[in-house]
Amino acid sequence: MPSLRVLTVCTGNVCRSPAAAVMLRRALHLAGLEDRVEVASAGTSWESEGHGMDPRIELALSRAGFEPPFPHVARAVHQSEIGQWDLVLAMTQQHAETIRRQVDQLPEGEARPTVALWRQFDPVVPVTAREEEMPVPDPWYSGQKAFDRCVLTMERSLPSLVLHLRRMLRDDRPEQGD
Repeated sequence: MPSLRVLTVCTGNVCRSPAAAVMLRRALHLAGLEDRVEVASAGTSWESEGHGMDPRIELALSRAGFEPPFPHVARAVHQSEIGQWDLVLAMTQQHAETIRRQVDQLPEGEARPTVALWRQFDPVVPVTAREEEMPVPDPWYSGQKAFDRCVLTMERSLPSLVLHLRRMLRDDRPEQGD
């Protein structure tokens, strides 16, 4: 059973968050951590539930070297599950705020995930950047080049994100003698 559970979140769960999950799973596999970290994705909206990944983001993933197929069924994140995640990686400040409202509604004493933005781990984002300055841009209303840029932008965060998850796993380990 995985030690950590990570959820990537965007609006409809058909572009950014499922692509982020694909990329993070591969990075964890390459780091030898795939058995210790579960990765899933969801959206803040129910409008796309049941749909597959957008073909344009699938093409962008393939162009970036990720191996298809990319099995996926879009879903919305539900209040009842939010406490089951250790880390929620939002694509924008608005997604993070939506998840934080769900976290705030959890009963006292229930586990609460850390909510962060995906690009907080992007090495080109200044440490002093505010959340509204670090979205993963939504390529939905643009052409294929925007989807390609989206994947390349998200890919930059992977090394720092994997390092962060390694630290989380290390901090989660029981002390010697426990």
